Amino acid sequence: MLTDMSSEMIFPILPLFLTGIGATGAIIGLIEGAAETTASLLKVVSGWLSDRFGKRKPFLAGGYGLSTLAKPLLFIASSYWQVLGVRITERLGKGIRSAPRDALIADSTSAEYLGRAYGLHKAMDSTGAVIGPLLFIPVLLMASSITTDTYRLIFLLATIPAALAVVVIILYVKDVGGHLPRPGKRMVQDSRHLGRRFWLLNTVVLVFFSGEISYAFFVLRSEALGMSTVTTILLYVLFNLVFVLVSLPSGILSDRLGRRPVLAFSFVLFAATCLVMASANGLVLLVLGFALFGIYKGSSEGVFKAFVIDVVPKNLRGTALGVYHTGIGLVMLPGGIIAGLLWDSVGAWGTFAYGIVMSIAALSLLFMLTGERRGG
Repeated sequence: MLTDMSSEMIFPILPLFLTGIGATGAIIGLIEGAAETTASLLKVVSGWLSDRFGKRKPFLAGGYGLSTLAKPLLFIASSYWQVLGVRITERLGKGIRSAPRDALIADSTSAEYLGRAYGLHKAMDSTGAVIGPLLFIPVLLMASSITTDTYRLIFLLATIPAALAVVVIILYVKDVGGHLPRPGKRMVQDSRHLGRRFWLLNTVVLVFFSGEISYAFFVLRSEALGMSTVTTILLYVLFNLVFVLVSLPSGILSDRLGRRPVLAFSFVLFAATCLVMASANGLVLLVLGFALFGIYKGSSEGVFKAFVIDVVPKNLRGTALGVYHTGIGLVMLPGGIIAGLLWDSVGAWGTFAYGIVMSIAALSLLFMLTGERRGG
């Protein structure tokens, strides 16, 4: 929660900061896609290594620590290429920690409660994401004029909760699940044992996330429609608040009904979200669009991870989650570039129509996925 509090003091204003230093929509898409893709190359390795050594905590401490060290560098960044370097470094930290963290959650949870465990995790993340923007809104309100220097101050303040999160991990997080059999010494060989259902699920993931429109374009859409910076940030807070409220119930529902129907619902929701954002002409539709975005995120993120755990051997959880995270990151680079180019050449309709098409394609593939274990 502390890390998300820190990150969400940065992410909602980063697109505004980037436009302030001359970045176009295509550049913003490139930065978001490149940062996620570069980081994702580490996720499969860190996940497999955490399986191999039976330890998750060192990867958590190292990953959160690296991200914390990177964030204050935004204070001195003066070009979008420097921002790209900082974003890549910060996301490398996420690449180190993500799969081991998600595997640790699975190690600590009974199979029948996986959906609610991941739902609770996302709800706590989003609680931090609600608090983070609220902490810096007073800074925006007190500023005589909002400039890039205003954003730099917020970037610096965001380091504080991130550093506290590292302290909590070092002092209180414990490894569990060391009794599981260790995988082999070759990552590629181990990945072959993940099974057909996992690889089909991963195909659905790749298709869907290649068209998932980044939050940055939601922020830019609000700005393009003439909303103030404070209004845009409050819309982002609304998105995260809805995310909090939906995450845990969606996880519980997926434990009871199965993962596939909940994910299918979330894909339809994302298509509806894109349609609303493309059609938006004022505050009312923006509120609806950001709220729908929160419902979609809350009903999908934790359920995806629980689905992955459902279909793989217990001793390959870190490896599977690493492949899952890496795949998402790899498709986000071309996806982000396509979304940005459409934004610059066609406009918002082009970007959000791309999201609709890819979500429909992923929904079609999802119904090919059979043999799901309900809740575990």
